[in-house]
Amino acid sequence: MAPSEPSNATFRALDRPDRPVRRVPAGSSMVVQGAVGAEMYLLKRGRAEVRVHGAEVEEIGPGGIFGEMALIDQSTRSATVVAIEDCEIVALDEERFIQLIQDSPYFALDVMRALVVRLRAMNRRI
Repeated sequence: MAPSEPSNATFRALDRPDRPVRRVPAGSSMVVQGAVGAEMYLLKRGRAEVRVHGAEVEEIGPGGIFGEMALIDQSTRSATVVAIEDCEIVALDEERFIQLIQDSPYFALDVMRALVVRLRAMNRRI
């Protein structure tokens, strides 16, 4: 599993009809480093690039999650995420995030795994 990819169970939990899909054209920023963030996202379709201070640090494909750090600690975005291709994303606000954690502990575990993999990758770059 790639660093930002949740399990099939998490993808199913986020990919529901009651969760509207946003379409993002290629070249558009989906989140911007330093901005306040109140949502995390699931990438349903397309590819996106994660940039920290302008340098690419990760590529996200379908099933990938991003934006979870700012949602969890209610801080600013740690990276910019730019659509490489036309993308479809599903947003998850804090209320839905907490509900998913209560309903599916595997969702919380998937988010923690993604954070740990990203932290380990960052440590290797230091």
